Amino acid sequence: MSTVRTFPPDLFAPREPERAKAASILDDMAERRRAWLERMRAVLVSLYFHRVAKWGEGHPIAYVTADDAQRLAKERRDLALPAGASPNLFGSVFRAPGWVRSAHKDHQSSTNGSHGNDLYRWRYVGPRSDAR
Repeated sequence: MSTVRTFPPDLFAPREPERAKAASILDDMAERRRAWLERMRAVLVSLYFHRVAKWGEGHPIAYVTADDAQRLAKERRDLALPAGASPNLFGSVFRAPGWVRSAHKDHQSSTNGSHGNDLYRWRYVGPRSDAR
């Protein structure tokens, strides 16, 4: 006798409520750390344009990632992660107008503790005047 397995009707439903909650949490976190995010974004925009100038638009290394933000935070005192802030704040850097991500996560993280997770590559397409 075979058994037919049934699933609750909402088991495979879209996870929009969870996504909305996560977005709300990230928005709150970003609002509390706005000054830090603005400084980090300005430096990443500058780094992005430096890479584009050096290698050309569309070159495989002409992008920035959350790893770049973490590296900058370790190298520069003015960009150090604020006390008590979650490391997820590095991902919030790209939640702003002008940043466009690649279609796939195709850059393996080199940050300790990241377990080699795949990261998005980010390009900046906003106004160049934002670069500092």
